Amino acid sequence: MKNRLTAAGRSSPPSQLHDTEHKGSPVPTSGSEPSAPGSEHFYPQGFGPREIHIVAPPQRFRRFGNAAAMGLVTFGIGQMQKSMLDAGINVGYGHGVRSLTGQFLSVAGIAQMLAGLWQIANGDTFEGATFMSFGSRWLARGFAQIPGTGVIDFQNSESPDIRRKQNGIEALPWCIWVFMVLLGNIKSHLLNQFMFLTLNLEVDFGCAGAWTGNKRITIASGWFGFFCGMSAIYNAASIILNEENFWFSLPVGHWYTPYAAADEEASA
Repeated sequence: MKNRLTAAGRSSPPSQLHDTEHKGSPVPTSGSEPSAPGSEHFYPQGFGPREIHIVAPPQRFRRFGNAAAMGLVTFGIGQMQKSMLDAGINVGYGHGVRSLTGQFLSVAGIAQMLAGLWQIANGDTFEGATFMSFGSRWLARGFAQIPGTGVIDFQNSESPDIRRKQNGIEALPWCIWVFMVLLGNIKSHLLNQFMFLTLNLEVDFGCAGAWTGNKRITIASGWFGFFCGMSAIYNAASIILNEENFWFSLPVGHWYTPYAAADEEASA
């Protein structure tokens, strides 16, 4: 059987194709009832209507390589840098993050969003949504630090209390989103769970620190973000460093194997 493209534009093996062969016969446009005369579409021999596949195809059938490592390392680098300044590591507390504007824009912003686009093209909706959303947030942070955009000028004209509460309002919807992402990793390996758990704590403590003005809460948020960034970089390394190009695969704590029994029966 000839290889055909799915709706996402990737070639799929015959076992993944759910459409039926049509030998030049008319096929109804939709539904199970026959359509009216003249509304049929004729498909060439060996081809049929395409279907959208929700599950990503195996890696050997992907048009692009796995961009998860790129998304994780760009996120982790930006997260570590910002969190070190928030926690006051080495430079002291309260100096701001304007020195990281270029990192926010190019590394954690544009590069992470490109990784999200590639993962969407690969059929991985979860990683595409997370990398695109987080990348857009880092990009917005970078633009906000550029003089002349109006964000810094506007906030400088506000009182410190109002400016702090504005940052808290900005962080509140992200607390909800990162919690949803954490729920989406309940069955993932332990490293992913630790990464998104510390990300939740970083965002939640950061939001609480902005609302209350408590310096200790903000510093704790920075430390949670620091460990989150480190785990993201290690997660990226576990994808790149494997038994094909390294002495061993880095452990990530795989624990959930729902299809273990079926795999054992298939290999027997």
